[in-house]
Amino acid sequence: MVEFFTNTNLGIVLVILAQCLLVLIPLLLALAFLMYADRKVWAAVQMRKGPNVVGAFGLLQSFADFLKYIVKEIVVPAGADKFVFFLAPMIAFVLAVISWAVIPFNEGWVLADINVAILYIFAIGSLEVYGVIMGGWASNSKYPFLGSLRSAAQMISYEVSIGLIIIGVIISAGSMNFGDIVAAQDGNAGLFNWFWLAHFPMLFLFFVSALAETNRPPFDLPEAESELVAGYQVEYSSTPFLLFMIGELMAVVLMCALISLLFFGGWLSPVPFLPDGIFWMVLKMAACFFIFAMIKAITPRYRYDQLMRIGWKVFLPMSLAWVVLISFLAKFEVAGGFWARWDREPATIAQLVDETCTAEFANLRSINPDYDLVAMTATTGINPNTSVPDAAKVLVFASHMSAFLPVSVPSADETKMVIHPNAEASDIAALSAWSDVSECLGDAYGFEVNGDVIPSDGGVSFEDIRGWSQEIVAAYSSEG
Repeated sequence: MVEFFTNTNLGIVLVILAQCLLVLIPLLLALAFLMYADRKVWAAVQMRKGPNVVGAFGLLQSFADFLKYIVKEIVVPAGADKFVFFLAPMIAFVLAVISWAVIPFNEGWVLADINVAILYIFAIGSLEVYGVIMGGWASNSKYPFLGSLRSAAQMISYEVSIGLIIIGVIISAGSMNFGDIVAAQDGNAGLFNWFWLAHFPMLFLFFVSALAETNRPPFDLPEAESELVAGYQVEYSSTPFLLFMIGELMAVVLMCALISLLFFGGWLSPVPFLPDGIFWMVLKMAACFFIFAMIKAITPRYRYDQLMRIGWKVFLPMSLAWVVLISFLAKFEVAGGFWARWDREPATIAQLVDETCTAEFANLRSINPDYDLVAMTATTGINPNTSVPDAAKVLVFASHMSAFLPVSVPSADETKMVIHPNAEASDIAALSAWSDVSECLGDAYGFEVNGDVIPSDGGVSFEDIRGWSQEIVAAYSSEG
C-alpha cells in the first residue's frame, strides 16, 4: 500500500490531492467562524448582540448564509460579457486558495516548501487584481467599473510598500523561504528574538498596507456604499458573489499568516520553556484577525486622495529608506548581527567542524590536544577550489584513516584490515573519537563513508580502503 502512494503516478496524485484538501477544508471552516467572529466584534463595539439565532450563540450563522447564497438565483446583467462575468469570481477565489500552498503552519507542515515562497506570494498577489478588474468591466455598468479601477490602483499602490518591507525581512533572514525566516527568529530570548523588534517601525506599515491591500476598512473604498453602490460586486449575486467574498476574506487571513510568519515567529513559542507548534501559529493569526475586526469597527473611512497620498508619499519612501538602513545594519553586523541572522558558511575547516560536531570534536581534543585542525589545514595540500565542507570531510576522513592504519593489521585471509590485538588503549580511544567526528560530518554533509565501520571488530576491506582513498586523492591537488 505504501509503495502504491509513493511509487505510482496515481498514488502520488492522490497523496497531493489529500494534502490539498487537508489544508483547504480546515481553512474554509475557519473562514466561516472568522466571519462570525468579525460580526460579533463589530456588534460588541456597537453594543449589539450580533448573530445569535442560528445554532448555539449563532455559531451556524455563516453556514446559513452560505446555503442562502448557494440556492439563490444567479442574475446576469443585460449586455454583460457572460464568460468574463463568471470567470472573474473564479479567478479571485482560485488565486486566493493557491496562495496557501507555500504557507507553513508548523515546521515541515507546508504543501510546497520552496526557496522562493515570498516571490510566489508576490506573483499570486499581483494577479488577484485581475479578478476585480474583470468583474467590474464585465458587469457593463459604470459603478462597478469605477469601483474596480479604484481597487486596482489601491492594490498596486500598496503592493509596492509591502514588497519593500518584506525585502528588509529577507535581508535579515537571508532567505525567501518561510521556514528559514521563522528559524531565523528562533533563540533563547523567546519573543524578543522575533522580527517585530528588529523591524519594529515596519510592523505598523505592513499592517496598514495589508488593510489597504485587502480592501478592509478604513480603506474599503472600492466598496464604498455611499459612493459606488457596493463597488465592483454590485451586479453579482448568489454563488459568484460568494466566491468574491470567500476570496476577499481568505486574502485577509493570508495577511494574518504573513504577519505571524514574518514578524511574530510563526509557530515559535513566545517563551523558551514552552514547546513550539501549530497552536502558536493559529493563536497569532487569530490575534491579528481580531485587530483587523476592531479596526473595521472603530475607524472612519479614508478619502481616496488620502489613501493614495499615504501610500505613495509616506509608506513608499519610509519602506525604501528602511531597506537601505537594514542593508547597512546587516552588512556590518551591528549589535552582534541582530539584523543579520542568515547561516554563514564557516571560513575554515576548524570552524566548520567545531560548529557542526561540537561535542565530538571536543571529545577528540580531550583525548589528544595535538589534534589542531587549524594547523592541519595549513599543512595539508587540499585543492583551494574545494568547498569548505568537502575539504573538512576529506581532512577528517584522511586523519581518521591515519589513526586507523597504525593500529591495524591484515586479517588472516588478507582481505581486510582489522584492529591489532595488542593496540594501545589510547590509540583505540583516539580512533573511536575520529570515528565519531567522521560520522557526525557524514550525517551533516552527506559523506558516504560510515565512521562506525573503521573501528569495528569486523575490520575494513581493502576494497573499501581503496575507494575511500580515491575520494581523498580526488580532493587533493599538487597546487595546494
